[in-house]
Amino acid sequence: MTVSSLTQRLLALGRVKFLLYSPILYTVGAIIPTLEGGALHAGHFVHGVLFTWITHLMTHYCNEYYDLEPDRANVSPSPWTGGSRVLVKGLVAPELSLRLAYALAAVSLMLALLMPTMSARVLCLLAIFFSWEYSAPPFKLEALGLGEATVTLVLNILVPVLGYCLQSGGLQPHPLLLVLIPLGIIEYIRMMVMNMADWESDATTWKKTLVVRIGIENAVKVHGVGMVLAYLSLIPLYFAGVPLTVLLALLATAYMGLRYAYRLQKGAWRQKQTMWIIPYIASTHNGLGGSAALIGMILLKPGVSPSSLEFFPLYLYLGGFLLLKFMARLKRQPPVGAEPGGNPA
Repeated sequence: MTVSSLTQRLLALGRVKFLLYSPILYTVGAIIPTLEGGALHAGHFVHGVLFTWITHLMTHYCNEYYDLEPDRANVSPSPWTGGSRVLVKGLVAPELSLRLAYALAAVSLMLALLMPTMSARVLCLLAIFFSWEYSAPPFKLEALGLGEATVTLVLNILVPVLGYCLQSGGLQPHPLLLVLIPLGIIEYIRMMVMNMADWESDATTWKKTLVVRIGIENAVKVHGVGMVLAYLSLIPLYFAGVPLTVLLALLATAYMGLRYAYRLQKGAWRQKQTMWIIPYIASTHNGLGGSAALIGMILLKPGVSPSSLEFFPLYLYLGGFLLLKFMARLKRQPPVGAEPGGNPA
C-alpha cells in the first residue's frame, strides 16, 4: 500500500467532510463579544478552532472503531450514514483507527490545558469526555439513547460557548447565546435522522439508539415536533433580546427544514432510496442553520470586511460543499472510453 492510498483511506476513515460544521458553530459563539466593535482575537480564535477540529476528528476515529459491529450489520449504508465503510471493507486495521483516536485525544488534551482561562479549560475537558464517551465504553452514550443529546451538547453548546469564552474572557450571559436553542433543536433532530437511516441494523446489535428505543414511527413524530419548535422558538427569542436580523436569517432556512420533515411525516422513512438522501438534506439544513445565524451576526457587526476571520467558516463550508458536489458528479460519470450506461470499450 502506497503512502498516498493509505492517506486517502485514513481521510475517508476520519469522515473529514463533517468537519465543515463545527467551525461555523464555534464562530457563532466567538463573534458575539465583538459585535459592538473590535476584531476577533486571532490567536485565541485559531487555538479554539484547532481544538474543535482535533476533538471532532478524534470522535470519528473512535466511533469508527467502536461502531464496527453495527456498521458490519448495516447492508444499506449511505454516504452520510453507516460509517465510512473503510473498516468494514478491511481497508485499514481497526486497531489503527483506535490508535489514531488516542493520539488525537492526547493532542486535544494538550490544546485544552493550554487554553488561556480556567473556564475555557473546563469547557474543553467536558467536550473531550462527552465526545469520547459517545461510542466508547464504559458509557457508550449512543447505545443508551443519548447520542443525539451528546452531539448537541458538544457541538451546539460547548463548542460555541468555548468560542464565546475565548473572546470575552469569561462566561458572562449574553442574549445572543439564546440562538443556540433553535440550532440545538435542529442538531438534535438531525441526529435522529442519521439514526433513522440505520435503525433496522442497529436494532440487531448493541447499538440501541433513541430511534431504536422509542420506535421509528415515534421518532418521526418527535422529529416533526422538534422542527416546528425550532422555528417557533424564534418568537420568544425576539422578546428576549435577540436581534431581528439574526432571527430572520434563521427563518430563511425554515422552508428546507419543514419540507423534509413533512416528507418524513408522510412516510419517506419507509423508502430505502429516500432515506439514502434525507440524511444529506438534514445535514445540509443543519449546516445552513448555523451559517444563517453567523451571517445574521456578521450583518450586525460594524466595519467587518470579507477578509475578516468571521468569514472563514463560511468560505470553508461553501468551498467544501462545492468540492463534495464536484466529486459526487465525477463518481457518477462513466469511465473514459465507455458508452453511457455501457461497459468500457
